[in-house]
Amino acid sequence: MRLSILIFILCSILIPGVVGAEKLYKFVDANGHVTFTDKAVGSGSLEAVSQVRKERPLRRFSVQNRGSKKSPILYAVNGYFGPIEAEFILKDLKNMTVERHTAQRALVPAAGELRAITLHQRNSRNGYSYAWETKSVFGDPQAEHMPTQPYLLPIPPDKFFYISQAFLGAATHSQHVQSEYAVDFPMPVGTAIHAVRSGVVMAVAADFFEGGTTEEMLEQANYVRVLHDDGTMAVYAHLELETVRYPIGKRIERGQILAFSGNTGFSSGPHLHFVIQKNFGMELRSIPFEFEGADHKPFIPEGGMNVFRTEGLPQLPKV
Repeated sequence: MRLSILIFILCSILIPGVVGAEKLYKFVDANGHVTFTDKAVGSGSLEAVSQVRKERPLRRFSVQNRGSKKSPILYAVNGYFGPIEAEFILKDLKNMTVERHTAQRALVPAAGELRAITLHQRNSRNGYSYAWETKSVFGDPQAEHMPTQPYLLPIPPDKFFYISQAFLGAATHSQHVQSEYAVDFPMPVGTAIHAVRSGVVMAVAADFFEGGTTEEMLEQANYVRVLHDDGTMAVYAHLELETVRYPIGKRIERGQILAFSGNTGFSSGPHLHFVIQKNFGMELRSIPFEFEGADHKPFIPEGGMNVFRTEGLPQLPKV
C-alpha cells in the first residue's frame, strides 16, 4: 500500500510575535582582561552589550493536528490577545472524507482556539493525501471604529513635533492600504511614545536593532499593536530596541508610555510611524481618524503641521 500525505500551511506575515535576539556581552576584570560571552554573567564588570544577530519574530497563530495522519483533527490556535480572522481551504483530497469543515473564513478568539477541519481516510486499503492552506489577519471584520473622543497625540507633552507625512502621503503611505492613513513624526531616538487610547497590547516586536531603506528592512521594525475596545487597532512602529514596556495581554491606558522611538525597519531616519487599522474581511487596512489638539479640539493631521500636546501623564491608582 502506498501512503502519501501532503500538508501545506500558508501563514500570514501580518502576525509576528517576539523572541529574544542574540547578544554579545563584554566584561573587563580588575587586571584589564577582556572577555566576550553570550551570557549576561561573566568575570569582571560589564562594559558593553550589543546585538549580534537579528531574529525573525515567531508567529503566535498556528494550525495544529490533534488527531492522526489518517484522521486529522485540525485546530486553529491563536496566541495573541486579540481576535484573528482565518481562512481555511482544503485541497488535493484523495481517499479522504470531510467530517467537519468550518466556514471558509472564521474568527479565532483572543488567546483561544477553534476546531477547523476534521478528516478521515475513506478506504484503509488505498493511499491517501490531503492539503490545506491557512491565511490569517489581525482583527474582527465586524469591528466598527467608534472612538469616544479624539485620539491623544502619541508625543510627549509640552513640546512641538513636526508631521512629515500624513494621510495618503506620497513618499510611502499611499502605496499600501495598511499605511494610507498613517502619520509620521520625526523625533530623536529615545523619545517617549504615549498611548493614544486605552486598550490591550495585542502584539509586540522589540528585538530589531537596525534601520534603512533596503527591501530586507521591510519586516524589521519594532512595534506595538494595541487592540481598542471597539475592535480597531493602533500600531506604533520603528521603535527603539527592547524599549517596549508592556507584554502582550497587558491593558494600557490613554497617556501611558508604551515604548521609546527609534529608527528600526524600513526607515530613512528616526521617527514614529503611527496608524489606526481595521480588518475589512481578510484584509488589514488603515482608517482615517482625528487627534486632539492643544485646545482639546479634534483636528485631522496633515503633512507639514507642527503639533503640540498639553495634557500631562494620567494619575494612575496606587498598587
